[in-house]
Amino acid sequence: MQLLKKYSFIILILISVNSSAQRAFTYDEVNIKSYSLYEKGSWKELISYGNDAIANGQDFTLLRLRIGYAAFMIGNFSEAVKAYEKVLMNDSYNETAHYYLWLSRKYLNQSELADKHLAYLSAETLQKENQHKFAFTGVGIETSFKTTDLVGRGNTLYNMFQLQNRLGWNLHMSQALSFFNQIIQLPSTVAPTVINQLEYYHKLTLNLNTNWQLKAAYHYTNTPINAKVYQNHSGLLGIKYSSNYFEVQADGIYSKMYDSTISQFNFQVGYFPLGNQKLYGISTAIYRNRTYGSGFNFKQVLGAQVAKKIWLEGNLTLGSFQDLYENDALYLYNAVDKNNYKAGIMSYITLGSKCILELGYTMEQRNLYLKTTTFNQNSITGGLKWKF
Repeated sequence: MQLLKKYSFIILILISVNSSAQRAFTYDEVNIKSYSLYEKGSWKELISYGNDAIANGQDFTLLRLRIGYAAFMIGNFSEAVKAYEKVLMNDSYNETAHYYLWLSRKYLNQSELADKHLAYLSAETLQKENQHKFAFTGVGIETSFKTTDLVGRGNTLYNMFQLQNRLGWNLHMSQALSFFNQIIQLPSTVAPTVINQLEYYHKLTLNLNTNWQLKAAYHYTNTPINAKVYQNHSGLLGIKYSSNYFEVQADGIYSKMYDSTISQFNFQVGYFPLGNQKLYGISTAIYRNRTYGSGFNFKQVLGAQVAKKIWLEGNLTLGSFQDLYENDALYLYNAVDKNNYKAGIMSYITLGSKCILELGYTMEQRNLYLKTTTFNQNSITGGLKWKF
């Protein structure tokens, strides 16, 4: 009997504690406490308490706004996106949510998708942030010097100039003009072959909604080899989905390269597990089909912030290839020598709020044209990008 009374007493205590916990999550108490934590700047505690309150049935706009701001303040932009998107589900014109979604997407390196939210900001806010519906959004220059110690393969110089425009809150255009110069010795010729390749690139990105984007790109190359000039045309069509902690893209490329038809299909997954760009990765599976054969490649990129204004990024592409497209078909590897693999490291250094310096090194192992001889090509790349 005494044992029964003892356990009955414990059960009553547990029920009382549980009931008290449930009563603590009333609207008024959650509103008052979350606001108090917001006023004190107790961001982590506010996020934890707010999530507990939501789990216990208290979910309202002010609470989501406070959680979103707290996540933004600690640099977890993915959690901020999650909270503010919940706000828009009940209040689609909430300007505060749209404003911080714009900033959060930008800090997640999703600037084009972020601009969709600018359509919901007031004229005063747009003026304060110096944002216009039609504007130049970025320019960039890039140069790469490639060298080998192989006789018959001269040094290579690659230069690219980029320009980006916003053609509305949901439509963006990117253009690039590139020049590729190299002197090589081919088995079929006595005199060295001079390659002065000219490239033009054009891409349009359309925001379909707050998560989905449609991409279309065109890449033209003018390639003179052995007194013959090849007019090469390539087109890309793809779709991209951006969530809170990851993004997925599928695209296809069709091209007429020299005297061959080429198709390439890419499936890419990007991820940022910390909710920001302090640590990120991009994994890409590539299938290529050409007149004389097909192949599979896998590219892995891993990046991390190593200092306040410095990021380091490593990349590795496995599998042999010729005529490989990368970065939404912006870059084209169409050398006469087959590439067995390539690996590199890039550094990104912020020189200010709008300027980024890029410095990198790439090593490629290649097979000499029509031979089994392998050689290494080493590249040093530098660039500057300005975002407006």
